[in-house]
Amino acid sequence: MLVAALALIGGMAYGRFHWSSGNDTHFTAAPDVIEMLLLDAQSDRPVEGVRVTFDSIPAVGLGRGRFAARMPGSLPPGQVRAEGYRPVEVPARRDAGLALHLVPAVIRGIVHDADGAPIPRALVRLNQQMARTESDGRFQLHEVGAAPVVAVSAPGYAAARVTVGDRVDLDVQLGTQELHAVYLSSYGVADAELRDNVLSLLQGGQANAIVLDVKGERGYLAYRSDVATAAQIGANRMATIGDIDELLASLRELGVYTIGRIPVFKDDLLARNGAGVNLDVAVRDALDGDLWVDRGDLGWVDPFREEVWDYNVALAEEAIRRGFDEVQFDYVRFPTDPGRETTLDRAQFSQPANAESRAAAIAAFLSRAQRAVHLAGGVLSADIFGFVAWRNDDLGIGQQLELVAASVDYLSPMVYPSTFTGLPMEPSYADSASYPYETVFYSLQRARERLAGTGVALRPWLQYFDDYPWASGMTYGPEELEAQRRAVTDLGLSGWMWWDPTNRYRHGM
Repeated sequence: MLVAALALIGGMAYGRFHWSSGNDTHFTAAPDVIEMLLLDAQSDRPVEGVRVTFDSIPAVGLGRGRFAARMPGSLPPGQVRAEGYRPVEVPARRDAGLALHLVPAVIRGIVHDADGAPIPRALVRLNQQMARTESDGRFQLHEVGAAPVVAVSAPGYAAARVTVGDRVDLDVQLGTQELHAVYLSSYGVADAELRDNVLSLLQGGQANAIVLDVKGERGYLAYRSDVATAAQIGANRMATIGDIDELLASLRELGVYTIGRIPVFKDDLLARNGAGVNLDVAVRDALDGDLWVDRGDLGWVDPFREEVWDYNVALAEEAIRRGFDEVQFDYVRFPTDPGRETTLDRAQFSQPANAESRAAAIAAFLSRAQRAVHLAGGVLSADIFGFVAWRNDDLGIGQQLELVAASVDYLSPMVYPSTFTGLPMEPSYADSASYPYETVFYSLQRARERLAGTGVALRPWLQYFDDYPWASGMTYGPEELEAQRRAVTDLGLSGWMWWDPTNRYRHGM
């Protein structure tokens, strides 16, 4: 049964039209009248009791699935629309009799894995319409247009695009996806030696994903953005990627999954230059009203300010439309580590900052961003401190585990063993850097237990740098890297990402 198949039921003869619809009924039609017999493509029954138009011209119901519309001249090509059905394109024709099988404007389906198990909370997208699968993997979309293509994704699975055609019922199988990512900063991209080393790791199959800076902590963008605020505050001035479209296309040809990293609230450029373009969103020092800066002399922007949300959401949408598969937010939190001349309690925000308001602001921002990224065709992730898994509060920075996880597809705890020394975890290690497997395993196990049933996937950041010089200073080599990898594998998570701020990756993957 073909949706757009047009069957000539009768023929024109001296201004009279003869229908042959199986019941020997005859009708008369003027030369400027188009008559249609509309049948439901699923039931083959006549379409009755719905509003029908030929282009913008209303059609009159004649009963038993027959409709007629008077045309203002010859019969041009057009589109037949009937409420509850997908539109059908009609070519130009001299005769006026059409029989059309209309497909209902609905898509029903089920999403499951390779073993047939349903995938709950999978995202099903059709243009600007989105639906989540239920616990049994089923979904339904309404108001479906012509020639629909449905995109289906779920955390931990490879996304799929399904050309629907005339179907109403879909069966979609998703394969699991485990990503092994390597980070390359905007400066690393510009360094031929660092860039070529990462490229060799990707080409050699040691990694299958890359995290690239879209924006750095100082606020400069890695490529020129069309977002107005970026140009206004000078964020395009330090671009190190000349042609982001070409770069992403070449990575796509290699089968590499691309993640765009966007530090959000640590944005020195926006903090310092925003006021000059009527966007004064900086965190201020409550004592003197000057810019509040952290230990690195970098300014932060106010996580309560929705103008900051809008700017970073716009950058995320643009990144997806340029070709990134995913956007990951970094520094999606309130500031820490004050500079020498100030204190943390002197950081002044536009609203009173407490455990409830901080966590609510971060969650609201992520919720807005996730919807925008989904509509743009991508997925959203966020990184958090690894020891958030061991705390039930917001750590004073707005990162409450369950609230952050509720509005992202992937959650990436930074489970760097060097950062856990002296912090509470079970079991606890006085020198956590010497226990890479245990620190990673138990922290992620705790996070997985707390997030069971939420649909979010865990894909952690792992440590590819030596222990801090002021701590043990121990070298993180192949054994320590393997221990962390093994911890993630033993938990059956969705892969990992390597963080090496130098971008050297001298031990391979």
